[in-house]
Amino acid sequence: MLDTWPMRMSVEEKQRLLDWWKTMESAKLIVQRLVSQVSELRLHPESSHADGMILFYRAISEISYGYAGVRGGVRRAFTSEYSEGLQINMVMCHSFAPKFAVDAKILLERIAKQITGPNALILVEQIRVTLFENDMMLNKLEKKAHAFFGKKNFQAKQKNMMQDMTLLG
Repeated sequence: MLDTWPMRMSVEEKQRLLDWWKTMESAKLIVQRLVSQVSELRLHPESSHADGMILFYRAISEISYGYAGVRGGVRRAFTSEYSEGLQINMVMCHSFAPKFAVDAKILLERIAKQITGPNALILVEQIRVTLFENDMMLNKLEKKAHAFFGKKNFQAKQKNMMQDMTLLG
């Protein structure tokens, strides 16, 4: 059973949470740029026809949702809403962005093979750079999550979350 009673944080935990929040805020700019670039590629006449474009756009949206979920969870953790349930939500949202970032890179390369227009290819290269920046940011954010929860505790929460989501036959 999920514990929804408010939890208290030590001063050190609050400081680590604040550090995580600041990193999330800097990540927001990368995500905004990524979404903007992909929206432009999706609407560009030289690339809008590419097979897999909608899946690619969806993967980028899921990256954005993952970031937004973690930001919301971190923000709410500073309030009386901080509980085991919120921790699980933070861990779950944190797992979205890295998984969909992998999908996005694969789908981008699939799309890139179908594009011949020079302007769209410039956009593809800009997206590659931004996805690389996103990967670097995801590494920083994982370290912040580990610092806040403890690496073993974070990984245990991820494992439990995945087991809870898996359907047993």
